[in-house]
Amino acid sequence: MARSVSGPRLLAARQSAGLSAEQLAISVGRSAYTIHEYECGRVTPGTAVLIAIADTLGRPIDDLLVEDTEEVADAA
Repeated sequence: MARSVSGPRLLAARQSAGLSAEQLAISVGRSAYTIHEYECGRVTPGTAVLIAIADTLGRPIDDLLVEDTEEVADAA
């Protein structure tokens, strides 16, 4: 089954780490707007950026991923 980045999980992990979108953005070389777009699920980060985000948040990448069918079910 395919997996994709979960915006809500990313948002929760960032907040749990005590980081603002601006702080995370600076750490991974993106804009705060782009981080917001990731968290809303409108844009998907590339692999290198996803790795940098997970490292910055001190989380395994799997914590930021969801089975594609889960997000569809959550949206319904």
